[in-house]
Amino acid sequence: MKSNQSWILLEIWLMPLVYAAVIPPPWANPDLNPCARQSRGWQVLFWPPDKKCYKIFKVGYPCPDGMELSPATSRNGKELYAECRCPPGQAFSIEEGKCFQLFTPGPCQQGSYFGSDGEYKNNVTTSIQRLGSCKQIATCPDVHSIFWIKDGKCYQKLTKGPCAKGQLLTMTTGNKLPVCACDKRKELRQFRARDGRCYQHFTRGPCKEKGTLFLPDGTCGCHSFLPHYHKQTDKCFELGTVGPCSKGEIFTVLPQTNNGGCMCKPGNIRYLDNPFCHRPFTRGPCKASHILFNQTHCLPQPCEKGELYYPDEDSCFKIGSRGPCPAGRIISFDFDTRPSIDGVSYNGVCMCETKNCIDENAVNISDDKEQEIGKEEERMTKKSRNKDISEENVKCDSDRGQIRYKSGCFKIYSHDPCEEGAWLVPTKRKEDEDFVGICECTPGHVKKEKIVENRLESECLSQTSILADYLKMNFTVSQRM
Repeated sequence: MKSNQSWILLEIWLMPLVYAAVIPPPWANPDLNPCARQSRGWQVLFWPPDKKCYKIFKVGYPCPDGMELSPATSRNGKELYAECRCPPGQAFSIEEGKCFQLFTPGPCQQGSYFGSDGEYKNNVTTSIQRLGSCKQIATCPDVHSIFWIKDGKCYQKLTKGPCAKGQLLTMTTGNKLPVCACDKRKELRQFRARDGRCYQHFTRGPCKEKGTLFLPDGTCGCHSFLPHYHKQTDKCFELGTVGPCSKGEIFTVLPQTNNGGCMCKPGNIRYLDNPFCHRPFTRGPCKASHILFNQTHCLPQPCEKGELYYPDEDSCFKIGSRGPCPAGRIISFDFDTRPSIDGVSYNGVCMCETKNCIDENAVNISDDKEQEIGKEEERMTKKSRNKDISEENVKCDSDRGQIRYKSGCFKIYSHDPCEEGAWLVPTKRKEDEDFVGICECTPGHVKKEKIVENRLESECLSQTSILADYLKMNFTVSQRM
């Protein structure tokens, strides 16, 4: 009993010390704010033009409509000012002389939105005023995608994209602005579930039972004819997720069978017959003090403390140094690797030294120079067609992760020589002694062939772009069966 009483007495004794550590705001100081002498004076602010007290952060009078009364101190902290500023989430339009909500139509014409122009800081007070103006909405290369103005990225229309759970990405009917919504408009009706929210088809959505997906008929289920079906577990999983897969893998449509299966997610590779996939240049499945170099090799840790390995140069460089990077860039960590999931990465990449760096080595090419380069490329193309350059004579440095592709050397798993949606992977043909590179679709893309001008061509398409066509043919037919 005495012990409990002692704790209570100690807490009472310490209480004044805790409250003494709370620093009152400047407008609670009567010497700076005459209104602070009133009851609850810390909630009101003195307005010099009419010498009256107004509630702090009040929107409207004495400020113009839409602006709020805000405090600001002088740079030396000895003076207090009452200013009118835009509320949080809004910016001031100099042209209109008013505040508007950011990322909304505001005063803008159709096809434009009201966006931020940065912050204005004066030399007298500590106040910051956000400025804004009308900006044109960018378009996405894919006609089925929508440009999300808040992060500058493109997302497929009528998918979750950047939206909160239960909403899908669409466009407003008037200004055609991107918006996350789930209302009764026609295009969203088919995505509404019984809980009143909208979910993308063939995702987990509102489904409670594991291995079922939200289907176009509004039910939760799984069918063996869907590409989402996993034969080994007899369940369906959302494409692009871990699903039933192991660490470092992703559940996707396998190019060989067009059925759902597990493969290494982008940026990961499988070492020999290891059941998991890992990021190159992390320890991965290798022994201590080694890093995963490629699918068949683990290398001893090549770098000293404070250094990172730069594969293109097969050398280590100090973090923050320029190393082999162009002007304006420095050696930095590979931030695509997540240490908590992938492990510590020793892969060094060239990153901007400042927020907006420009390669000083870049030069403007005149029209004559461009024509000269074009002619040279044409000559090289004809030369390649005539087999003047023998592919078999090209020798690449495998120790640096390079592999032969046609008449050049490229880094394994790079996208440089391949079409969009594909990367360079090693393979061994009967006529070759060494591994050579071929372009294969990256995880998340599926190879599709088409005839163009009597020629058979292939392309790697994202799953979202081909899924609708697949389901039109298969899901509807199967529903009837």
